[in-house]
Formats: sequence, structure tokens, C-alpha cells
Amino acid sequence: MKNNQFTLADIRNAVSAGVLSEEAFSRLEGYLAKQAQESPETEKFTLFRGMNDIFIALGICALTIGWFVLWGLLANGPAFWIAPPLAMIAYVALAEYIAGKLKASLPSIAIMAALGATLMIYAVAIYMSLAGPAGQLSDLDTVIDFGQRSMNVLVFVAIIGFAFQLGFFLRYRLPVSFALIAAGLVGVFWSALMATFGPAAEPYIPYLITATGILLLALAIFIDSRDPKRINGWAECAFWLYVFGAPLTIHSIAATFEAAALAMIPVIIIAMVLSLILDRRSPIISGLIYVGYLLQSGFEGAAIDPSMTIVLVCFIVGGLVMAFGVGWQRARHVLLAPFENHPLRRYLPPS
Repeated sequence: MKNNQFTLADIRNAVSAGVLSEEAFSRLEGYLAKQAQESPETEKFTLFRGMNDIFIALGICALTIGWFVLWGLLANGPAFWIAPPLAMIAYVALAEYIAGKLKASLPSIAIMAALGATLMIYAVAIYMSLAGPAGQLSDLDTVIDFGQRSMNVLVFVAIIGFAFQLGFFLRYRLPVSFALIAAGLVGVFWSALMATFGPAAEPYIPYLITATGILLLALAIFIDSRDPKRINGWAECAFWLYVFGAPLTIHSIAATFEAAALAMIPVIIIAMVLSLILDRRSPIISGLIYVGYLLQSGFEGAAIDPSMTIVLVCFIVGGLVMAFGVGWQRARHVLLAPFENHPLRRYLPPS
């Protein structure tokens, strides 16, 4: 007998198909919510379900490398224009089976990346053939170089990428696509800003990156607050927003203040507290990267042997990670216990 694992979204689809009644689904959802309340772990997501998903993803990556090498060889001929649509049709067929039927996350991400890259590069090639200087389109490297140099093309590619991610998410409900939709929307704004103001906008890029990260984190917190028990697919969408938003925010602050200790220590503390409150580990992981950086800078200032510096940094950061991992739920309980009866507490995961 085949051992299938079904998500709540799959069961909701069964209700839509008339296989299961709405009343039965409501009872099941209530039961799962009760079970989630008793579970100490709420930050769950499934990137792959077993070695078969990894196996398929590796196969897709190998096919994709082969495809782009082949496309690069098809220069100055009709095959350069005919091959990409055929490749995109093949990727869509793979997506229908792997993302649509198998619901395999890791292989679906590989397909999404390959299909999106093919689509956007092909769009740049078409744009270049219509609007670029005559006779410049010779091979794939020329197309990519043109796309990197032209701000108008960056706007065009950002819009194509956003539309692609939106369509991919609506069709396959891949959680990482939701975060990329949000990032793509910001990318459209960024590229339009750079195309309009050019070099004059460059001094403001760190602030734009920080604002982008904060917006992604705010959206993630909002989604989490709608489902604190994290029993539906939106929790995994929020997970990917944290994955993108936390590093953007912390790294851009570090770049702005040149990772000075006076600026980074409060940011790291805020990231740690926020991680515990939200029961999300992405902010704290991003913060720990800069803990390592600050420790390394401090040890170098103390004229310690470089090899011993690496040892000390690894021991301290590794110890912090282990301490947070082992004592995570206990630390959350201690931190949130004084606010157990606060009205906002119902929007946070149980501790």
C-alpha cells in the first residue's frame, strides 16, 4: 500500500471536488489545530520528502545545465530562436507533473528557476533584436551582457519575472514563489527607480534594501498572525518571506554602518528577541552571521593567531546555535510568560 502524506491544502481540494464534505473538513481542521497546540514545534516546512525528491532535483539541474550550454552553442541561426520555446514547453510539462501532480517542492523549485531564467533571457533577446543596435545579437553571452547594461531592460525583465512568479504561484501554489512575488514586486519598483534617476539613486540603495527587507518581514508577520497554529500552507509562504527578508534587513544595516559593533549589537539583540517571539529562526540565523564577524574583528584586534581566531569564532557561534536549538521552547516560554493574557498573544504561536 502506498504511504501518501497529504497537506491540509490537498484535503481542501478534496472538498472542492466533492469528495469530502465541508462539515467533515471543519472537524478535521479543528482537530489538527488542537494537535498543533499540543506540539512544541510550530516552524515546520517540507523542502523535500525523501531522497527521491533530491534525485529528481539533481536530474533537473543536470538537464538545465545541458540546456543552457546547448542554447549558448546555437548562435546566429534560426535554432537560437526556435529552441527556447520548445525548452519552455518541456519545462511546463515537467512542472505539470512534478509540481502539479507529485507536489514535490525541491524539484519544483529547480523547474521554476530554470523556466524563469529561460523565459527572462529569451525576453531580453527579443527586446534586443527589436530595440537594440542592429547586428549586435550574436550569442547568449551578448544577450546577457546587454541585459545587465541596459536599465530599461532591467525594468522589462523585472516585470516579466514578477508576472512569471505570480502565474507559477497561482498554478502550483509553491510557497517559495509567494516570497519571490513580493521580492519581484519590489524589484520592479527598484529597477524603475534606477532607470529614472540613474546614478543619482545609488547612495540610497542601502536604505532601499533595508526598507525591502522590513516590508518582507512585515508581510511574513502578518501572514503568521492569521494562522498562529501554522496548520495551513500559508505558514510555509511566511517561512520563505523570513528567509529573504531577514538577511536583506540585517545585511543592509551592516553595510550602511560598515558592521560597526555599536550598530550591530543592538540589531543582533533585536533579531534574537524577534526570532523567539515569532518562533522563527531566520532572523537569528542572519544575526549570528554578524556575531561571528564581530567576534573575528575583536580577536584580530587582540592580535590572536588567525587559526585560533577561526577556532574561537566557530566554538562561540556553534555554542550559541546549540544553546538556542536545545533551549528554544524554554526561552520562548520564559520570554512570553508575562504576556500570556495580553490580547496580542493570540496572534503568536503557542509556547
